[in-house]
Amino acid sequence: MKPNHAFFAAAMVSSFFLAPDDSQAAEWKKGMSSPEIAQIQQRLKEQGFFTYPKATGYFGAITEEAVKAFQRAMNLPTTGIVDAATYAKLKKPASNDTLAIGSRGAAVRDLQRWLKQLGYFRYPQITGYYGAVTADAVKQFQRANGLPATGRADRGTLERLKQKATSQPVESSDVLTIGDRGDDVRKLQQQLKQLGYFTYSDITGYYGVLTADAVRRFQRDNGLPVTGAVDNQTVARLASAVKAKTTSPAPIERERQAVRLSIGALGDDVKRIQTKLKELGYFWTDITGYYGTATADAVRRFQQAAQLPATGVVDGETYERLIGQAPAAKLDVIELVADAAELLGVPYVWGGETPEEGFDCSGFIFYLFQQQGIAVPRTVALMWNAGASVSAPEVGDIVFFATTTNSPSHAGIYIGNGQFIHSGASTGVTTSCLDQPYWKQRYLGAKRFF
Repeated sequence: MKPNHAFFAAAMVSSFFLAPDDSQAAEWKKGMSSPEIAQIQQRLKEQGFFTYPKATGYFGAITEEAVKAFQRAMNLPTTGIVDAATYAKLKKPASNDTLAIGSRGAAVRDLQRWLKQLGYFRYPQITGYYGAVTADAVKQFQRANGLPATGRADRGTLERLKQKATSQPVESSDVLTIGDRGDDVRKLQQQLKQLGYFTYSDITGYYGVLTADAVRRFQRDNGLPVTGAVDNQTVARLASAVKAKTTSPAPIERERQAVRLSIGALGDDVKRIQTKLKELGYFWTDITGYYGTATADAVRRFQQAAQLPATGVVDGETYERLIGQAPAAKLDVIELVADAAELLGVPYVWGGETPEEGFDCSGFIFYLFQQQGIAVPRTVALMWNAGASVSAPEVGDIVFFATTTNSPSHAGIYIGNGQFIHSGASTGVTTSCLDQPYWKQRYLGAKRFF
């Protein structure tokens, strides 16, 4: 069992043991469990030090590290133990001007814009949510400007940041990002499609999650910062890659590459690699014998995992490595559910697929299965089309709902006893029951990926 799962299990079973009377103790430390510790965790959370989604009342390794971070920020002895001096500092209310992990709103958006302008905040979107990515950017700014590196934006940090940002000309390197539309986006999608990264059937002109994912894969394959946003460096590298692809290689190079299969190929060899890719969890559609963009994308995922050049073309080495690959490991549903439980309370963010910034419903599932080494599609519709239908869900299956139209538009992971865990637009990551009237009326079925 992973250490973080041991912590989760310990927190879950702590109610079966008689906790010590901490109200009479001179200090709180690792191993204790009580309501007072839950209050300490909440105060640490309000000040941006305790990042676990919930105040559990159990003093474990996460709480100890949060206490140490607080003590360092307050110039107290860094013991990880809440003694009288630490507790007295904790009881003091945090300044209303301070932004910290968990903060939301216009002030956070301004903070992120300033940090982005100065090159510290590298997440592609201005989210308005103060998560770990924002806290890390604040720490970098504080270190660079001789401020205490707490990761919390207090009044001094905000004033210094605003002064630096407003005195520097705006030189945003972002050319395109999620939410953009128009001819530039269409051109981008055409380039990505030509290179085999953008696999959606139509050129839409809208920069959504699928386009951002295609950009990330291109950036990853080309040694660029993996932001999902198109800056000037990405534009230049894309143009170079397209030019190289449209220039015919010399005969000796073609011979060296020993290309077996690429987009447009047909036949039994294509069926063979599609079958193998499906067996390994990289290919989610029907075995057709036609090498299209979906097959190229699956090949690219395999090549990335095998540390081969991610071309989307099956050359001799890719073919040999693919056919000789052992079947993918089966999903460990206990690990999956434990990982999911640790994310309870993480906020909903459209397009989000990381714990730091939040999740949308498919991003939550995509992230958890990715931790298990299981490849699943990124969108609800593609998940529905790719999974194997089951008559009744079991733990680890994905359950689907029609919440906006008659087709699948929301999904979660079944965790047993009629419950599922999901990222809801109004709740963030939470658990719900299938027999609740709202979900029961909209339930479509369950699919399995293991």
